[in-house]
Amino acid sequence: MFTVQGGGGITVRVDVADGARLTSLTSGGREWLAPGGPRSPGVFVQPGSGGWDDVVPTVAACTLPGGTAFAGTAFAGTALAGRVLADHGDAWQTEWTLDSSDDTHLQTSVRLASLPISLTRRIEAVASGLRLSWEASTDGPGPVPLAWCAHPLFAADADTRIVLPTPAPALIEDYPRDRVPRDWPEAVGSAAVKAFAAEPQSSASVVHGNGDALTLSWDPALLPYLGLYWDGGEFTDTPVVAIEPSTAFGDSAARAVAEGRIRMLEPGRPFSWWLQLSATPGP
Repeated sequence: MFTVQGGGGITVRVDVADGARLTSLTSGGREWLAPGGPRSPGVFVQPGSGGWDDVVPTVAACTLPGGTAFAGTAFAGTALAGRVLADHGDAWQTEWTLDSSDDTHLQTSVRLASLPISLTRRIEAVASGLRLSWEASTDGPGPVPLAWCAHPLFAADADTRIVLPTPAPALIEDYPRDRVPRDWPEAVGSAAVKAFAAEPQSSASVVHGNGDALTLSWDPALLPYLGLYWDGGEFTDTPVVAIEPSTAFGDSAARAVAEGRIRMLEPGRPFSWWLQLSATPGP
């Protein structure tokens, strides 16, 4: 287990052997993440699925399209057409490589089994908290779809809210119904809701009833899609909320490919992005 402590007393612990999962994220005595326990390979939704994972190259299990979906591109006719991608991808169930670490940073990397994608993640201390940065690359023969999202499961209760710096944006519900507009949830209900902001965002916060807040910020030019999740216990042992900046719209990489709303990795052209974490105590 590795620990990095950033500014403002925000501290993260990482289990490199278990998909480089962030198992703990604390500040001011508060544990922000829902508890996670041992996991069985191949089944993402199971008891102990708390913590924070990198989910890539899809969230929902799917099969990449072929035929006309990539007509006129280097992807057409390649072996990737028809490739089956597992539920929540495969980075979470792969042992990552420890590249370097000290008191101020932790860098890890992984090669995906499902697609020709290599991913490096660096967590480092900054004055305001922690900065997480990623670089993805491919050595495949042509463009490769990259559906990556941050997948933190933040501990929640009846008073926990997801807050954006501007008025709540329009939401497009991805679960349990299929791409339908919906109102902003007031609180965690008894079942799960997954929705995507209709417009790009640059930050979002988890705010508890006492005012404690954890804020994630990013560059919307790099991460133009934002998934939001509320679950009162349908898939998790305890209530959770999630803020999931993403390189694709929706949970299915296959659907995002067909819609043209996904980052495509080009050989020889690595793609980099980042998240900033900061915590503020309640009044």
